[in-house]
Amino acid sequence: MGVKRQTDTNLTKYVLNRKAGRSIIERRPVFSPDGESLAIIVENIVRVYNIQTGDCVRTLESETPINELVAIEFPENEDYNLYGCSDCGCVITWTWEKGAVLREAKLQLPKDAKVLTFNLIDSNECFITAMEPANTQLYTASYSVRSGALNYEFATTRPLYYDIVRVSMGWCNGDRFAAVTNGTKVLFIQNMYKPHMRTQIVNHNKFRILSVSAHHRESAIAITDTIGRVTIITGNLYDYRTVAREVLHWHFLPPFAICFSVIGNYLFSGGMEKVLVKWTLGHLANKANEKAYIPRLPGMIRYITVNSSNIAITLSNNSVVIASAQMRVVSTILECGGISAASRARSWLVYHRPLDALLLPGRTGHLQLYSTATDKVLYNIDITEMNNLPSERRNLLPLETEVACAAVSADGSWLVTSEYRNDGINYPEEKLKFWSAQSKNTTPFKLNTCVNLSHGGCNVVSLALSNKGEFCVSAGLDQKFRIWRREKSSQTHRKKIIWSCLTACYYSSGIAHFLANPVLNNFKTGDVSLGKTEDSPYLKDVDEEDIIKKVFNLHKERTGFSRVEDDVFRKHDGDMGGVAISHDGSLIAAWFGSKLTLWDTHLCNLRTTLSHPALRPKGKHVMFGNNDAAHYLVCTTENCVAVWSLLSLTIKWLVQLKPMWLAGDPFSNKMAVITDNNDLFVFRPQSSEPILTRKNIVDPQTGVFTQCAFGAPIGDKVRLYIVRNDAEIFCLEPENSKAHGLEVMSRRNLPLSNFSALLAEQHLSEVQPAVPVSGQALNMESLGNTAISQFLSGAPHMVPPVAMMCTSFLQHLSGYEEIEEPQDEEDKEMEVDPQSSDDEDSSTPTLIGKHTPKATELWTPNYDNVKEKRLKKILNKPLLDLHTTGTLFGL
Repeated sequence: MGVKRQTDTNLTKYVLNRKAGRSIIERRPVFSPDGESLAIIVENIVRVYNIQTGDCVRTLESETPINELVAIEFPENEDYNLYGCSDCGCVITWTWEKGAVLREAKLQLPKDAKVLTFNLIDSNECFITAMEPANTQLYTASYSVRSGALNYEFATTRPLYYDIVRVSMGWCNGDRFAAVTNGTKVLFIQNMYKPHMRTQIVNHNKFRILSVSAHHRESAIAITDTIGRVTIITGNLYDYRTVAREVLHWHFLPPFAICFSVIGNYLFSGGMEKVLVKWTLGHLANKANEKAYIPRLPGMIRYITVNSSNIAITLSNNSVVIASAQMRVVSTILECGGISAASRARSWLVYHRPLDALLLPGRTGHLQLYSTATDKVLYNIDITEMNNLPSERRNLLPLETEVACAAVSADGSWLVTSEYRNDGINYPEEKLKFWSAQSKNTTPFKLNTCVNLSHGGCNVVSLALSNKGEFCVSAGLDQKFRIWRREKSSQTHRKKIIWSCLTACYYSSGIAHFLANPVLNNFKTGDVSLGKTEDSPYLKDVDEEDIIKKVFNLHKERTGFSRVEDDVFRKHDGDMGGVAISHDGSLIAAWFGSKLTLWDTHLCNLRTTLSHPALRPKGKHVMFGNNDAAHYLVCTTENCVAVWSLLSLTIKWLVQLKPMWLAGDPFSNKMAVITDNNDLFVFRPQSSEPILTRKNIVDPQTGVFTQCAFGAPIGDKVRLYIVRNDAEIFCLEPENSKAHGLEVMSRRNLPLSNFSALLAEQHLSEVQPAVPVSGQALNMESLGNTAISQFLSGAPHMVPPVAMMCTSFLQHLSGYEEIEEPQDEEDKEMEVDPQSSDDEDSSTPTLIGKHTPKATELWTPNYDNVKEKRLKKILNKPLLDLHTTGTLFGL
């Protein structure tokens, strides 16, 4: 059994480990034959999760390096092999019981073709659709999964490629067929054994078809369209004129997923309403047209997979919900990520030390609490406590209230969050909330104080908390920062801790935002829909900016988007940037445009203003140093990192780069900055020479790192968590730290013989490798005493004859010493154990004299203090006590 670990061989001291945030919703999952596990594709590997606990129990990977897997599937009537296909056409067969790679075959695809879908016809053949670089039509063909040879190329069935391709395999007239939809109004039916038998079924009313599912036994298929209808088509599917249609209509928005039950008595559908619908089909007379629901799911439904007892629902928030056949949620498989697209533009990351967890944005209105110890999402904290706004057909992406900013005190006792919504029509919704940490509760934080319109309806851009959570500073687009203090309010029967605003500070007038934005002064009237509206033509036609495609791939959005942007205020000289509180809580640093200001915390007045031509046009982050660097102030702009000395009010050093984020360790003097080309620098404010540098740690084309935070250190070493714009979490930590690994099943796990099955793959041994003598400081005296004690501790009849003992050993027992020339350094006297001396006397033969021939010695003992005493004992006392010996042997 191997252990998969991700290490970087180019790094000698630190390694960059990919912790969490991979997408588990790109492909459709499958249930295991026993129904106890769920296999999910995660890029180029397959994770196997337990249904009841939601834990990952093992991981399957290929022997040949691949980019990503496009599909996995168990063949019908077989329960011992799992088949998968990569985008390059590599078909892998795993044995499910052992999890080892049984076979790998390369499909004979056209040059540079990329596989889009993979479906098994049986255990020997598969049907694939692929995209060729120079062709806008899909390539459809059947291949042998054992040899990779081409069986049939369906040249007449080549639909256009529109990024939404769904395929389902079914039965019609005893033959296997494939139903293919490409996101248009046409459904393509192709016989697998008779290439000439094919048809095209056009959806009535010309609405676009989004998903398709074929019945497992009967000649029937179910499709969903953009207007929300579910249509069941039965009959001879190769003749579109004779088919029968049954329309089921509950969905108001486009459904992205549909699936028949195993027996075929039920049909499951779901989409943008975040509701799973279970339809009872018409041939069950007692329950015809009956529906069951699982409402209020945390994301849009992308895929639905069923077996005889469970339902797997893949959601857009990077999670898979497992439900029973009775429509009750059993467990949830949740991975980091699933960040709402609107919050990606203003993302942040904070580390909570008591919980050893990261707080980062989650789905709409939520925070994710990711445990760095277990690499799991512990909580989804509902910050806004609001229902999701329903979508409309002309506005599929409504503007919802998002968490704009968050901060945690150094001791982890308080959390402060800001939420914001501005549709450009109604007055902006803006709240500042203070949360107290809970040690013994079902949730880690409890709401303490909620301040509505804390900045008059302007968005909060930065938050800072003191180390012990005594006061907070919030900066907003109203060009002011406000100081909030924790107080005790006396009520009738109890004392309660609340937060109140102490004062508001501004550098200029602080009213430019209100003068320029009429939304903050009066309400607009008119027949305008909230947010960004989409026209209805997407229901029937496919254009270049397809809103259906955008919604379906919303989880891939990296840059984020916002509906109402106040660009005019971003160019103003008085725009607020980052704020910070000093380690002792006496100073507040705040950016006002390109001017860095210092304020007294207790008097709430301006102490000084720091400016420099290199800090133009606008500051971004600011942070005070800690410990021995408390008299330094580190700040960043769009083009540089600068360190100010608070003693002389001058710049100590400045480095020109393009920083993305500045982070500091609240318990040490270390800081870190990441740049737009994924360079990482860890430094101390005292010196411009970094203590740790990593250039281009990840290719910027795959994603740009946007935030970082210091984790719990390992001694004096650094542990830094970094988040990419696709919500993936990386950790830069020492290479000798304990890394978390998942069990990997591959061909290497197969035993070579019956005997090798009894042996462990990894052997542990106490034998240490040989080390040169010059590299060790050996204590020869202690080693010699230990060896002699072990030799003489045995029974007398177990001691070897005298004739077989080596000369040097006997010389050591007799106290022989070679006369040597005096040396500069005197040898230390060897300590003699009196008890061991008695044992030696009883075992020393009387035949040994002083004039024994000289032998080669490994080392020379020194017995100056006991030499004469030992020789007298040897000469005066007999070797054996005849009386004692006779008594023992009965003589």
